[in-house]
Amino acid sequence: MIEHNLFEMENYRELIDEIGVDKFRERFEELQKTAMEFIEMAGFSETAYCNERILMQVILDYFMDVMRLKEFHSIERIRTEKLFAYTISWIVRRKPIQFRDYSEEERDIFINERFAAYLLINECLMCGTKHFVQEAYAEKLVEYTEMLLYYFKYRQCDPKTLELLIESFKMGGLVH
Repeated sequence: MIEHNLFEMENYRELIDEIGVDKFRERFEELQKTAMEFIEMAGFSETAYCNERILMQVILDYFMDVMRLKEFHSIERIRTEKLFAYTISWIVRRKPIQFRDYSEEERDIFINERFAAYLLINECLMCGTKHFVQEAYAEKLVEYTEMLLYYFKYRQCDPKTLELLIESFKMGGLVH
């Protein structure tokens, strides 16, 4: 049984005390590293950066949601799919990747949504080990990625829906 009471928490400092500074720092550094890798890989190095204050808020919101979830269900651990779903939903809401300069390109405007799609697809395809999409399915993956971007741009980004989306994608890999 979980021994904290979220309703008695007055601020995020208590949340960090509850989860531990090391765990918070580890999660922050992991997500920051991934964001920087994405920025580099996607060709945004010259124009974009990961705003540490906004990313910190993403992590705080993520941990608060996870803590509420664990408390509500009286559980100690949650599934990886759920962790990714909550993280991605907060990235889309808070938008931690920012631009140094204005850009005329639409792809730049939706950089956080692209980062969210990158995280989701990596979770769906990798699941802890490297998996590559066969050449025959590459076009379908591009279509799927475009659908994700549309969802992240124009729809309510709900963690429950994202969790189902991740699970459905993984299930599709089992059925041939």
